[in-house]
Amino acid sequence: MALRKAFEKAVVKRLMTYVPFDVLLSDGLDSSLVAAVAVRHLTGTEAARRWGTKLHCFYVGLEGSPDLKAAKEVAEYLGTLHHEFHFTV
Repeated sequence: MALRKAFEKAVVKRLMTYVPFDVLLSDGLDSSLVAAVAVRHLTGTEAARRWGTKLHCFYVGLEGSPDLKAAKEVAEYLGTLHHEFHFTV
């Protein structure tokens, strides 16, 4: 429980900002957890009043990759605004 509280406190601290922010999503647990905590705590913050209550999540990577599919699923589940930037190799 102490780890969860420390993690949430760290994410919430970063929501106290006067500039727009977002979360970079991958198929990893870390970015998904950051996004989930941010979504839960965004409402009522100065950031939400300035830029809206919908968190913007971004995916940067290869089109058709498993990471992209996972990032889309997380964004859809959390109800965030999902943006993608693709590159080729």
